[in-house]
Amino acid sequence: MLSRTAEGLFWMSRYVERMDNTARLLDAGRRLDALPRQDGAGSSEWTSIVIASGCSERFPGRPETATSTTVREHLVRDETNPSSIVSCILAARHNAKAVRPSLTSEVWEAINQTQSELKQHLHNEFDRKNLNAFLDWVQGRASLIVGAILGTMLRDDRYGFVQIGKWFERADATARLLDVKYHVLLPKVADVGGGFDYLQWLQILRAANSATAFRHVYGRSPDAEGVVDLLVLNAHSPRSLRTALDQLDVEMSALTKGNAGLQQALLGQIKAQSRAITQLSLEDIFTRGLHEWLTGFIFETNSLAGMTADAFGFGAPPVAEAS
Repeated sequence: MLSRTAEGLFWMSRYVERMDNTARLLDAGRRLDALPRQDGAGSSEWTSIVIASGCSERFPGRPETATSTTVREHLVRDETNPSSIVSCILAARHNAKAVRPSLTSEVWEAINQTQSELKQHLHNEFDRKNLNAFLDWVQGRASLIVGAILGTMLRDDRYGFVQIGKWFERADATARLLDVKYHVLLPKVADVGGGFDYLQWLQILRAANSATAFRHVYGRSPDAEGVVDLLVLNAHSPRSLRTALDQLDVEMSALTKGNAGLQQALLGQIKAQSRAITQLSLEDIFTRGLHEWLTGFIFETNSLAGMTADAFGFGAPPVAEAS
């Protein structure tokens, strides 16, 4: 396969996943914003969303001044922000158009129709009701595109590059969503495990569409240990970091050809990361510090994405940095 085709499929998939995950971050902010306020609370949930999204440097103004309006505009409409929903949809279609012969008609139509419908949504003012409907629409369109990919594409190298794009992006996004909780710390240690702590973790699970899964697996109220176990270590969770690394291992093993030095080195790094997370315990994560561990994971994952670009001969636009 030509490297430019691999590049287009990789980034098309990343941008589809990113539009979904940016909507999830905004949904987390919306849900946290609706919780009762606590005296002495630190940075707001909207500051947290800006920091966790990696958009601090591009954000118009200091992150500490973030409001629901400024964050919504930056993460929905701002075309100068490569992580905004509008930018992601436009970039996904641009990449899809460049590799149109490699896509099925179902995948192309799902992406093309998403851009067409976007124009209608952008005419609306995003008050609370319209924002909720818009975020639901974004997540629904992402699911439709992913469903078309899963249901119609041959399981060949083209599909492989689509999948590694998805799993790199999902790993990064799940880590950032979890990191939102770090930036919405409770003002008093005594509150950890209390009602407000429970509500915050519940909103994170809902934003990740994982609240029902948590109830089925753990059968208790959401807490730090359970949520981190589900979204980091649980091999059965489709949004966990372990699942992302496992799938990257599978897809990269299929894509790596012969003794190509860079590709073999990349595969070795991914296998090492996958093994490491299977041996990781909750105690290891919390001993290091959840925020510190997540920051390290984001850095390492994005380094692997950069190695992927080098190994397969295509460029990688700069990714949002971990905070």
